[in-house]
Amino acid sequence: MNKKLCCFYVNDIHLITMLLPYINERINESTKIITIFETDMSKSAKRVMDGIQGKKSEELLNISWKKGNLKNLLKLNLKNKLILVNGTNEYIKEVNNIINKKEENCVILNCFDMIQGSEHLQEILDYHDKIVNTSGEKNPSEIFTGYTQDEYKKITL
Repeated sequence: MNKKLCCFYVNDIHLITMLLPYINERINESTKIITIFETDMSKSAKRVMDGIQGKKSEELLNISWKKGNLKNLLKLNLKNKLILVNGTNEYIKEVNNIINKKEENCVILNCFDMIQGSEHLQEILDYHDKIVNTSGEKNPSEIFTGYTQDEYKKITL
């Protein structure tokens, strides 16, 4: 069973900056990271990484921040990997459907633009196990006061 995480961001720079501590932890645990992005974020990633010194910046830059190819996703071994997914809600849904059909045990981190995601916040939170922010994985109720997940309403994205 896949672990499903989500995060919310306001622009590419914010997303990359917010994910850096989480990605760094995964790199330190020797977790392989695969990105499936609808748009190329490599320029934004390089801009953020230029401000980081040392070995970790090199490892972070080695993560592909480029636009993903869904056809390649079918061929990839996802087992025990962290899959970063970013794009429109429709794109994220399509990628998740492909990953779920593969039935490989992985961690999916779906990254939602705050404007688009806010329209479907309840559904997004119901679908995911935890939220990722700069302080790591959090239960949705820790971030969104008053939120309670209804297991009977657990939906597919």
